[in-house]
Amino acid sequence: MIPMRRTAILLALVPFCALLSACGKGAYTGNASTAGATATHGAEAPHNRSPSHARALAFARAVNLIATDVPGFTPSHKQNGESPAERRLQQQLRSCGGAAGGRALRHSRGTLAEASSPNFELHRGALALTVSSEVSVAHTPAEAAATLAAIRSPRLRACFSHYLSSLLKSQHYPGATVIGVSIASGAPPAPGTTGGFGWRVTATLAVRGLHISFYFDILGFVDGPAQVTLDSSGTVRPFPGKAQEQLYSQLLARARSHRL
Repeated sequence: MIPMRRTAILLALVPFCALLSACGKGAYTGNASTAGATATHGAEAPHNRSPSHARALAFARAVNLIATDVPGFTPSHKQNGESPAERRLQQQLRSCGGAAGGRALRHSRGTLAEASSPNFELHRGALALTVSSEVSVAHTPAEAAATLAAIRSPRLRACFSHYLSSLLKSQHYPGATVIGVSIASGAPPAPGTTGGFGWRVTATLAVRGLHISFYFDILGFVDGPAQVTLDSSGTVRPFPGKAQEQLYSQLLARARSHRL
């Protein structure tokens, strides 16, 4: 599934409030590391049997990021409640995505097992970075492959962009106005797996006449029945590309060494 981690998205946007007193700094608009990448497809797991829940959960926990993977970052377990309006937006998103998109966007229902790392945060003045991972295991490789196909569809990207725009506009950022949300897609290499996917979400806010951007990257791959996702974000500038690539490669190596 696509990680609908509303908490991660909104918490990463909190530093925008700090920019209200430091908006003399312009936005950095680096190139998305996912744009223009070429997918590398490998063989799907050779069986369609469903792994046990215990094995799937152990796999998820073995693959996810831990604190030693991101030195200098602080783990956060903050949780925000969802309002009725936000739940309605999520339902509209699932409806917009159609049958396949709805399956790609679902939470734990219909998923054999899933686990997430904490949200790891780093703050340096106006710059704020976050990174986390999520692993979900479907009942069969075919189900996971169908989810991958849905994530790559232009229709789902358009639905997700509209959802995020509506979600952010429903929040209150003093002195700031949401201008818009865009999504660029790519497919980072994931050799030996079913395939990779990547989105760069850019949200732009107007703050006292200046446009400031927030970047949220979703990189992942499907390997047999498992989907592994790396979520990273940056305020003012994107999460560093080299560090992002290293963490993605680390998740890929762990998934292959613990293959279901």
